[in-house]
Amino acid sequence: MNIFNFLSRITPSVKHKLVKKIQWEVKEGIKNDPHLAAKFYPVEPESRHYRLAPPEARINNQLPVPPKDLWWGYGQTPEEYLKIGQGFVEAMKGAVKAAGGELVPGQRILDFGAASGIMVRWLHDLALAGEVWGVDISERHMYWCQQHLSPPFFFATSTSFPHLPFEDNYFDFIYAGSVFTHIADLSETWLLELKRITKPGGKLYLTIHDEHTIDLILAEKSAENGFRDALLAVDQELQFQKRGFSMFTVNRTPGAGVAGDAQVFHHTNYIRKEWGHYLKLLSITPEAYTKQTAILLQK
Repeated sequence: MNIFNFLSRITPSVKHKLVKKIQWEVKEGIKNDPHLAAKFYPVEPESRHYRLAPPEARINNQLPVPPKDLWWGYGQTPEEYLKIGQGFVEAMKGAVKAAGGELVPGQRILDFGAASGIMVRWLHDLALAGEVWGVDISERHMYWCQQHLSPPFFFATSTSFPHLPFEDNYFDFIYAGSVFTHIADLSETWLLELKRITKPGGKLYLTIHDEHTIDLILAEKSAENGFRDALLAVDQELQFQKRGFSMFTVNRTPGAGVAGDAQVFHHTNYIRKEWGHYLKLLSITPEAYTKQTAILLQK
């Protein structure tokens, strides 16, 4: 029996479920295939049609908080979500200031991996007097940001392929909170792409998992620490604690705040040596973004 005869004999409900299953398996296969570089997370990928609801009116001209399913685990309440994002931005500004720089009105700034705008919303004053963009591979997050945080910010959906839709030497400052922690492949190519769109003298602030992050994770012996368990399980295969590492990855799927995405670890010696080829390394700040270390670079 060929596939067409088979499909003609099953009921519409069974056929619908079968088509959905095939669509899901194809989507998962594409997402997890390490040989395919240009991936992104579309809105309602299992649906043939989808609709964007019109944005709700702002209350007292305040930026709204996104729905909880877009937070990616940052906090349990709106107050926690906002406080976490504010803390990330304060740490970032502190690192820039310690290196003799400052984020000032009139600059062009890019949030690479903006998600639901947890950090970019705290640059509201700079966006009013400059140009602040956010990009992410999660289209659903970008649509929410476009609907609710623009103006004054600008947003666009990108892919995991190392290319961004901006001209050379465009931005004064680029930051990426917990993005290079999920780029298992082509990380140096992404670094060079960010360098391309950064102005001469401009700075990049990127957070990573490093050897200090590993120490912090393994020191937490909570029974609910799945991250620690996953790291120890991978160590059985890679033996990164015994044999050392420059870089290793747990999983390969590009990160989008979903289960099974890549968790990438770089040793700071590797960062100094390899990233230092492309950009001037200004500082390394442990625990600047929860357990992650911040790397400040300059073009």
